[in-house]
Amino acid sequence: MDGRDEAIYRKHADELIRFATTLVGAASAEDVFSAAILKAMTSPSWQSVIEHRAYLFRAVLNEALGMKRSDRRRSLRETTAAPREVVEASHVSLEVADAMSPLSVRQRSVLYLAYWLDLTVDEIAGTLLLSRRSTERALTAARTQLEEQLR
Repeated sequence: MDGRDEAIYRKHADELIRFATTLVGAASAEDVFSAAILKAMTSPSWQSVIEHRAYLFRAVLNEALGMKRSDRRRSLRETTAAPREVVEASHVSLEVADAMSPLSVRQRSVLYLAYWLDLTVDEIAGTLLLSRRSTERALTAARTQLEEQLR
């Protein structure tokens, strides 16, 4: 990591860790953040990136999505292999009560950027490198699901 990369890292690290925490929870946030930063800054395309902040936000989002996919696959394998009574007992968790946990990673990310960072739809789209329409759809779906969870 050269001096320029270190300055970019220091500038955005806290914000990206908070973002990762929102997406995957406190227990996994540091791992997602570290893996995303490492992949992003060692990528051959890193030197040509103009919008570093947006690129890093997208890297964290992609890493979180990958982690969620891996968790789902692992859970499916465990569910298939485990006896039914073990599976039913393992689903009791404090996280189930959390209203945002049923939301997709993308939905949590747009909610976080909209409500914690007070970004507009266009700013969210730019941060996550999504189209405006995709951002609007994700935000609308997230709000609807969150409202249902909080009833």
